[in-house]
Amino acid sequence: MHLKHFFILGLILPTSVMAFEPLNTDDAATIGQNANQIEQYIYLLNNSSAPSTTNLISHGEEFRGLGRASATPFTYTRGLSETAEAIFSATYYTSPRGNYSPVSNYILGMKWRFYGDGKTGWGFAAKPSIVLPASTSQQQAGIGLAAVNYEINLIGSYYWKEVQVHSNLSYARNPYNTNYSVSGSNEPLRINVYTVSVAPVWVVNARWRLALDLGIGTNAPSYQNRFSDYGLVAAIYSLTKDIDLGISVMRSAANFGVVASGSGVNSVRSEAGVTWRF
Repeated sequence: MHLKHFFILGLILPTSVMAFEPLNTDDAATIGQNANQIEQYIYLLNNSSAPSTTNLISHGEEFRGLGRASATPFTYTRGLSETAEAIFSATYYTSPRGNYSPVSNYILGMKWRFYGDGKTGWGFAAKPSIVLPASTSQQQAGIGLAAVNYEINLIGSYYWKEVQVHSNLSYARNPYNTNYSVSGSNEPLRINVYTVSVAPVWVVNARWRLALDLGIGTNAPSYQNRFSDYGLVAAIYSLTKDIDLGISVMRSAANFGVVASGSGVNSVRSEAGVTWRF
């Protein structure tokens, strides 16, 4: 078995419907009743194997193909109450392109904060989501799975004045149309995947937040029993009270030693974008 099969493709994210961009790991806060939020990001990545082990990045942003890809994940959130919000997201792939729609991974989700105010002390939330099926052509290209997928993400956060710590524990069921390849590969993929992650966020001042995001999860190929790890660093700049600019870089590999050193086969993903609340 080649080492390259153990890699995970770069975020958020952790993992889930799009997470607390530009992280993988989500937080327990909700946007509030009748509030709206748009997250528009772009990411660039290079995948060293196909199908890739994509379960640790933000759910819906996966690229399972071989080589380079670029995409613009979009997420719209609507506050249903002070403790619940509805979420819709989709990903537009600028690369690769082919005789199929470039838009895939339509996701419907909801976050329910059942403990805490999302600003101080402890906060806990649950976030179920469903991924609508991609076409068989998109599955063969590695930009979606031609079956209904779903996930539940359990979120715990603690908010100090200068530091926030967020943790996620998620389960995703990822079936696919086994009559068609996944990015040209007919190797069996794992249907049930689990991910755990933690992300401390430092509130430097009213404008800047810095974050570290670490996670581990099960590999996608079902013929393997090993895990994949990732490490991500991010910065968020509040342009105004309603507009945030974010950037992150993530490295993923078979173990945290390679993630930290970069000395070995690994994968890197870069992501940047904007969050707008209105």
